Amino acid sequence: MDKIFILSKEFDYAKMITYDAGPNYALGMGWQSDYLDNISLHQKSIIIIDNRITESECFKLEKYIESNKTIFFLCKVIDPFEEWCRNHYYYKFLFRIKNLINVFFLTTYIPQEVVKDLEVSSLGKKMIFIPYPFNDNFNIKDNLTNRTKKILFSGNQDRFVYPYRYQFIKKVKFNPCLNNKIHILQHPGYPDISQKLVHDIIGNKYIEYLSKYTFMFISPSRCGLEFLKYSECAYARCVPVGKAPLSFSPKLKESFLEIDFDNLYQSIRYIFSIPVSELEDISKNYYLTFQKERNPELLNSLLDEFLDEVIK
Repeated sequence: MDKIFILSKEFDYAKMITYDAGPNYALGMGWQSDYLDNISLHQKSIIIIDNRITESECFKLEKYIESNKTIFFLCKVIDPFEEWCRNHYYYKFLFRIKNLINVFFLTTYIPQEVVKDLEVSSLGKKMIFIPYPFNDNFNIKDNLTNRTKKILFSGNQDRFVYPYRYQFIKKVKFNPCLNNKIHILQHPGYPDISQKLVHDIIGNKYIEYLSKYTFMFISPSRCGLEFLKYSECAYARCVPVGKAPLSFSPKLKESFLEIDFDNLYQSIRYIFSIPVSELEDISKNYYLTFQKERNPELLNSLLDEFLDEVIK
């Protein structure tokens, strides 16, 4: 099906440190994109709405959706966290339009909390889970021999939203025996929400930075979400350690080294004892499975099946 990804004209995508929204997300999925101002030019397409549209644009878009019942709209949803999302203008917009016959939802995470409420309270089958696409444009070498044998840790450490990160880093800091096995990269901040950029190790630089290390710590939120870090680990050809998200298939879990958070020292000690040849096999299999299961063509085919079913 012909799809067009509609972008905000008012939001500055250049300030984003990730590619989970905006033109780069559309590019990863293989979709054309255009700005909300030009939405009337795409009346024969499935219109996919970016989640970074502004509050004023939400009201404009709501009127347009209500007055164009023959056009189908797919609103992109990401974070589900109650404390961040329940009163956010975009989620209020989604709940206002959820029962319109021409409105559907694409979530990049398995529905939880606020997003689960949106799914349950909508009339009929309205939502589909499509994880982030995997497109390797980095071409990182998969040889682990010359890398620093440490676990690279990065990410927001909010104890309520990211309990596994918080628990991991707290135990590492209080155990001197683990200090030489972990490297912490400070979170760069979110300039798109007016935070100061602490460092510029983002985007391509972040993947290159990861590729200097053998292991990468990754964990989901309290909701079990599959963040971009899981694919970034694969891009960097690191060995993934931590906790797998709810959305991982059995095959992806096979190549993921789960940490026992109750016995962290023993768990990390075991991981560091694994021969490099075995670690390279784990890294390779993780990469190949990600490449297969998060392929944009596969994801688009799943989306098309959903649209065929719900759009009669």
